[in-house]
Amino acid sequence: MIKRIFIGVVLVFFLGKAELILAQSFRVPRSNMDTRSNFSNGNIDNSAGMHRIEGIKSDYLSDNLHLSNDEATKFWPVYNQYQKEMNVVLHQKRQNMFNSRNNAQDVVSDNFEYDSKILNIKKHYNDEFSRILPPEKVMSFWKSERQFNEEMIKRLKNHRNND
Repeated sequence: MIKRIFIGVVLVFFLGKAELILAQSFRVPRSNMDTRSNFSNGNIDNSAGMHRIEGIKSDYLSDNLHLSNDEATKFWPVYNQYQKEMNVVLHQKRQNMFNSRNNAQDVVSDNFEYDSKILNIKKHYNDEFSRILPPEKVMSFWKSERQFNEEMIKRLKNHRNND
């Protein structure tokens, strides 16, 4: 939970640096940072930097999942919808954290609600991914997504500490 909040805060403040750090961290050439996903969700974190980060993440997932052409054709549209739904809830959660009108107890309570929504989205899409991919690849997806997020946090923290 804290990691996701941190990701949101760091990306808001260091978005330009984040894309460069991630490109270096995951050895993705900056020229190849166009996204293979259709990352578009209204006005929520829909900047060029977020597109590039999502492209790096898509490349990272693609490299780790080793999808066949048929699997990829089915997987990426479902993944894009998953990302869109997750980004909406994560945006709402970040907004809640920075809403000074709420008292601390309301913020904590609301965060539990957002965490519940996140869990429900993940459960739903786990079922969706399981209809497309064998169990080993579904497990690999969740593991790769977690590793990407952890590496992103680690690299951004290191970069921030070096500034």
